[in-house]
Amino acid sequence: MSILYELKNIKHYKDNKKVLDIEHLVLEKNQIIGFFGPNGSGKSTLFSLLSFICKPISGDLFLNNSNKIDLQIKKDIVFLPQNPYLLKRTVFDNIAYGLILRKEKNNLEEKVKEALFIVGLDESFAKRKWSQLSGGEAQRVALAARLILKPKILILDEPTSGVDTNSAQLIKEAILIAKQKYNTTILVSSHDYNWLNHISDKKIALFQGYVFENKNINLLFSPWQKDNNGDLVKVFMDNQRLVIPNSKNRKRDSILMINSKDIKFIKDENISENSLLGTVSSISQDEDENCLQVEFLVGGVTFNIIIEKYKMNDLSLIPGEKTGAYFDFDNIKWL
Repeated sequence: MSILYELKNIKHYKDNKKVLDIEHLVLEKNQIIGFFGPNGSGKSTLFSLLSFICKPISGDLFLNNSNKIDLQIKKDIVFLPQNPYLLKRTVFDNIAYGLILRKEKNNLEEKVKEALFIVGLDESFAKRKWSQLSGGEAQRVALAARLILKPKILILDEPTSGVDTNSAQLIKEAILIAKQKYNTTILVSSHDYNWLNHISDKKIALFQGYVFENKNINLLFSPWQKDNNGDLVKVFMDNQRLVIPNSKNRKRDSILMINSKDIKFIKDENISENSLLGTVSSISQDEDENCLQVEFLVGGVTFNIIIEKYKMNDLSLIPGEKTGAYFDFDNIKWL
């Protein structure tokens, strides 16, 4: 593992309100790491810390094993905020602006052309004025203005917010090209979980300032139904139902988060309330050498389950085998 960032005991406040509380988080180099969570969960604040726009109130933030951050290191980190500002100039001027500030003026035309190509815009766009761009085009121009700098770290806060489907796809392709072409590590947040899931090597959820790595959690999304008691019910494509207890006050667009260790494999004959029947789709080694990670497919939804190796042997689970799983809802959280 090649560590890029390491955060220890980070606490950050705004107006005396705690917005981040991160005991320990490691982010590796040369990955696309996706962040998601509800509004106010701390994503933008975390990105401000990781881009060194501001410092945490307390705790330690290391980049490449050092907490000494000079100007040269900061130049390797490029941040694209959720609502980027374009200069009231041509597209060329906007994209080239960063290089001109850095006094890197050689071959500007070719560099702008390449940046436009990466974000799916024709070179003719270079002559357009900022006011002639659609929302999706403006977002891609803002991204091109960052990519032209060939950053080592690219931080993108909701880059697909408010853009059309085509632009969202082209932004995804540009991110993948940047990782491959420039060896850039990319940190990206999005409310579009499917878009984020398709692009990320690793995903991290934020909830009330706390972080949860995706390998340890499972998410259940809407649509939800209501049972006779008013509790939320998830109906899967195979018509199996999972009733979530004590969920009467939750909205139909809520997202349920359950830890991977709170789902237990059971024998088929024990299928009952809070249980589902599904198929083991894959098995891999967990970071804990005594545990395995199992992907469990139920009616089009994949759950990640962590199980001790000795229990795996007792259940004799193999990929492709149908089995049951019990869901313990005592420690669930809602996003």
